[in-house]
Amino acid sequence: MPKNFNTIKRYLSDEEKFEDALFEYNFDGFTLVEPIYIYPEGYHEMTNEEIEHDNDIIEKIYAAEMNDDKEEADRLRELLTPEGPMPIIDIQKTLELIPIEDRQYFIDELAKDSYEETVIMKCLNCDFEEEAPYDIIEECWEDGPYPIGYCPHCDKPKFVPLDIYNKKKKR
Repeated sequence: MPKNFNTIKRYLSDEEKFEDALFEYNFDGFTLVEPIYIYPEGYHEMTNEEIEHDNDIIEKIYAAEMNDDKEEADRLRELLTPEGPMPIIDIQKTLELIPIEDRQYFIDELAKDSYEETVIMKCLNCDFEEEAPYDIIEECWEDGPYPIGYCPHCDKPKFVPLDIYNKKKKR
């Protein structure tokens, strides 16, 4: 269906394109290739205790957000374990693990201008706003000039793209 609203396009980095291609290759292929990572200085692997702690905090953040308590949700976010730099796929070394006859697929994927597309959705009922992947929105879009979904905050079928929200609220 033609889009009657704006989306946000973010171009993927080479690491993201390679990771996506490797996922597809491992899913469809006969050879499972594990990526080789570069671990930057300051990288920290979370312990089970830190994961459990963060999961508890995330549940409390969700509860605070559902109660419209932004200050409490923000306060709780400060208690999460600092992430630090994330490991990066070493494209060159991982590519060497892939059979020679399959490497062109990865080279072609890296050459593409791939992007992810998102849309800002906003509720006409409670004003809750969230950025969502466009492909998910498009998949749920049944008919009509724009998608309408259920708001994750108030559960009313009033969740629309921000452009549509702005047009409807001006009336």
